[in-house]
Amino acid sequence: MSASEWQRLGLARRDPAVSVLLLLPLALLHLSGRQKAQAGAFAIVEYGLEQLRWLAPVLLLVLSVVTLLWSLGRIRLLEIPWRGGAILLVVEGIFWGWALGPILTFLTHLASGQVMPIAVDWSQFHGQLALCAGAGLYEELLFRYFMMSGMYVLFCGFFSTFASREAARTFSFGLALLLSSLAFSLAHALGDPSALDADPFLFRLMAGLVLGLLFSWRGLAVVAYAHATYDAQLLLF
Repeated sequence: MSASEWQRLGLARRDPAVSVLLLLPLALLHLSGRQKAQAGAFAIVEYGLEQLRWLAPVLLLVLSVVTLLWSLGRIRLLEIPWRGGAILLVVEGIFWGWALGPILTFLTHLASGQVMPIAVDWSQFHGQLALCAGAGLYEELLFRYFMMSGMYVLFCGFFSTFASREAARTFSFGLALLLSSLAFSLAHALGDPSALDADPFLFRLMAGLVLGLLFSWRGLAVVAYAHATYDAQLLLF
């Protein structure tokens, strides 16, 4: 493959239409099996959806259709080589998902003790896998794409009034990363009160920090697939 073709694939990988298109399989998997398993530690997603009752699947389906049409329209208009870019994103996301296990275990052992395992119920495999997809998609949208990015923009605007632009950006990024990771860890107590115990809380805080760094470095699609892959890895092994 020539250098120009690799460059085209790299541009396709970074295009928002390709990233959004790749989020749709996670959304559809979540919709197909979200009612088939107990949410447990993943209730952070399900808790919000349950408040919408019957509107939740309708809204999710409508959003999926709208984003699909937008993505396909942009890809066709700009003639984006989306297949190659999509393959790169998925492969990278799965790679980081498998790598997260050793990374998070190492970081957690440095600070504390063991991580609480998640029990596997094979009779609910489809439902559990759907919850993993939902966790990867919606938690990354909420805590990284909206919360972390939003806080970064707000903090930059505040700190730039009395600090250099570079210093404001650096401090804002660190603060947004830390606060969004704390919120990520705390929010898991919605479905699992034991999430506030020292070991699982610290583990999820570390996970939020690593996922936040991965999001800032590689983008939303990669971190969503990495998160979903890691959660599924816990169920399979």
